[in-house]
Amino acid sequence: MRIFIYFFNSLILLSVHLSAQNLTNASVKNGKVVIQFDNGATETITREGEYNILAMSTQKNIIIYAKVDQKSKLMGEEGIGAYDQVSVHCYNTASAIDVTLFTTCLDEDGGTVPDYANSEAYPFNNICGLEKAILTNSADRLYFQTSGWVTCPAIHYYDLKENKLKFYRAGWLLGVTSEGVQVMNSAMETDRKDLGNSRRYTQKCLFDFDGKLIKTLSPKEY
Repeated sequence: MRIFIYFFNSLILLSVHLSAQNLTNASVKNGKVVIQFDNGATETITREGEYNILAMSTQKNIIIYAKVDQKSKLMGEEGIGAYDQVSVHCYNTASAIDVTLFTTCLDEDGGTVPDYANSEAYPFNNICGLEKAILTNSADRLYFQTSGWVTCPAIHYYDLKENKLKFYRAGWLLGVTSEGVQVMNSAMETDRKDLGNSRRYTQKCLFDFDGKLIKTLSPKEY
């Protein structure tokens, strides 16, 4: 009976401890992720590898970070797609659960193969060259930019509720607001009077969270 009471009380104390610690900040120091809590406590992720914090939500107590798993062997060679292999993780500071969301390619080979790979929308085998990542305010989606076409990068998002990668659209990821996603869009324009005359332009646009155009935010630049 005493053992049970002691165990039950320990669970209560652990629960209080976890609920009392809320994430306030995270940074990379000496190659490790250092997490700060509102009660002054700190925690360090000490696994081997290089780290980069991509995004965080203090409301949801989650940190999205990237870890370099393998370094490119082709870096510096011209005309070759050279990419470090990076795994993207979601760490919940309240539960101390670390989940790998996806892994990028190593020199255009390997890594996570999304459902939309080799499709009309995304005609590539995998995901390479993670460049930028932004969490939505609700912290249920992680939008991120990777290498893509010659004319522009690709934008994807990871649905943290469905635990699934999804393709968003082509373009440069500029920001994520409560209204939607800001993108520097790249498109072709054809002269109505001369169908053989086409030219490419870029334009800052606001799309909804599923990729539907809401409004343009700047004039076209040719």
